[in-house]
Amino acid sequence: MPLAFVPLSAVFLASPRANRFVESVFTAPVERRDWLAAKILVVVTLAAAYYVALVPMVLVYAHHVGMPWLLQKLLIWAPCLLFVSITIGSLIGVMFIGQSIAAPAATGMGVLLAYAGFVPLQELLVAQGNGATRTGHLTLMSPAVLLKNAFGFTLAVGSIPATTTRTWISLLAVIIGALELAVWAFLRAQGVETWEANWGQRWTIALGIVLIAVLPVLIADTNYDKPAPHATNAPAIQRLFARAGSSLALTWPGGQPPVRCCSTILNRDEWPPLGTDEPTRRDLLVLLPVDATQRVTDLHIQVVGENGLEASGNPDSLAPAPEALETHTYPNDSGPAAADGHHVVTGWMGRVPMTLIPRQPWDIGGVRYPLRVTATYHVEGDSGMRTFSSRAAIDAQVSNAIYEMGAASLILPFVCFGAAFKRWRRTR
Repeated sequence: MPLAFVPLSAVFLASPRANRFVESVFTAPVERRDWLAAKILVVVTLAAAYYVALVPMVLVYAHHVGMPWLLQKLLIWAPCLLFVSITIGSLIGVMFIGQSIAAPAATGMGVLLAYAGFVPLQELLVAQGNGATRTGHLTLMSPAVLLKNAFGFTLAVGSIPATTTRTWISLLAVIIGALELAVWAFLRAQGVETWEANWGQRWTIALGIVLIAVLPVLIADTNYDKPAPHATNAPAIQRLFARAGSSLALTWPGGQPPVRCCSTILNRDEWPPLGTDEPTRRDLLVLLPVDATQRVTDLHIQVVGENGLEASGNPDSLAPAPEALETHTYPNDSGPAAADGHHVVTGWMGRVPMTLIPRQPWDIGGVRYPLRVTATYHVEGDSGMRTFSSRAAIDAQVSNAIYEMGAASLILPFVCFGAAFKRWRRTR
């Protein structure tokens, strides 16, 4: 989380005074401004290393599912938020002079929690149409929210600000103001271990801090009237309610229906989910709303995978003979409603051996492919054909992507460890 650099920077700037190392700054042949710049640049270097460490992981993700629009925005948003967090943290670190880092650490953590908490709050307010209310303005105190609005993206809602000029102005004011105030206070208003500010300087510092916090609240854009672009590569999918019941089930070949039958996510209780671009053999169970006391003939089943799901079955199993049908008993009056309205207790069930191949994933995990099943059949005693239709989904994931991303994220730490070990061997 880039906002973690707020307390990190605060502690890094305040620690020299706590361990009395800062006394050397006032006696060594080095300018105080150079020392302060060096401390800030060290934190910037750490932030750059943090960001670079994520690049191999992002490349693995993009290799599997492409580069969605939201990820492109986040790759720009993250380094900017890192820099803003360093400026705010540096200001906090400079403001505390003492023999303990507890105060700057606690202040930095408090600011981090406030800034992070404003992000979901702003999303919720915008979703409710209250982004321009007083509380909506208050959330703009967070640089994470400001940057999100400035770059024109959202995490969960469908609206973004129509204009961003005042947002950029307030954001630049926060960055420049925090950095300038930190440098000015350190060079002009502080001594080795105590404040040496006069009355005017104290008021200037207090008003500067208030202005940094309040200016975005007052002037940043809150006209959330522009539709947000599509955030991911996911196709438009007709909604499925995961807690709703279904007349379909998925089992291992020859297996029985799940005990908790039947969820619209057919493999919800199966771990791991189906692997993308891998053929998986399963039995699709079609639960007909027909009592087992009635004979079913001329059953024809059609299975269609959507949004990249390839679903193929044996032609003989898609048109099973009456003798091939199985029965299924529904507990606790949970069966489907028959034609006359009563709930089926023991009904007919068709078993279709399927080969499922999820393709074109739009995420590395939690990818749900819709599956549509239609059927026509004749019930003994009826003059016409009955129809059956049901929709469900298959949960899939890119099998090894999460492990590949974890391994990729270790590249930079191992390189740094190797360089440190080599230097240790050379200098011991």
